Amino acid sequence: MVSDLSEQIRRTSASLSVARDDFPQWTEVGMADHSCAIHSMGVSYWTRLGNVLGYLAVSELPPPPGGRYAHVGDDIRSDSVWFGRDDLSPAVVVEFERYGGAFDEAKLLGKVQNLLLAFHRWDGSPRIAVLSYWTKGLATTPSHDLLKRRFIGGFETAARERVPGAHACELLIWHTVLRETSDGTWRLWQMIERGG
Repeated sequence: MVSDLSEQIRRTSASLSVARDDFPQWTEVGMADHSCAIHSMGVSYWTRLGNVLGYLAVSELPPPPGGRYAHVGDDIRSDSVWFGRDDLSPAVVVEFERYGGAFDEAKLLGKVQNLLLAFHRWDGSPRIAVLSYWTKGLATTPSHDLLKRRFIGGFETAARERVPGAHACELLIWHTVLRETSDGTWRLWQMIERGG
């Protein structure tokens, strides 16, 4: 079941079919990079993809403050959470973030930590975690090995609390590549799976 969903995410994202059908303002016209416009578009894409693939997807959802890791680490809000229609439990958690270069690697590691906290606060229910980062053009990429190691190995919070890795959850890393248009906006050009 998880591998089927992973494959659906791979096929649909790589083809940009949902993005082209439902977000032509991003794929055809382009979005200005002001405030959180591109972030909002990416979060909307991942939530729409969850709905298209048959899930009940919700944007900007905090996990419940329950379980062993309810109060460990920061308060978080997942960019998208996909719930199964049969059991209404979360199957996928998503984070979407800008990456401008090596100086943003710590920010991506923080997003991996958010995915781990969400996984634990949803009582280990999610089977897939998606880290989707976006760049302007085919820029340098972060260390995908480092991101995966953090997800599998866990981390220690600023308060020295240990958060274990998520061995029962698959981490998918997607590189969302934007291309500048002649009028200075940014169009969705490619989505490339990384770190496989």
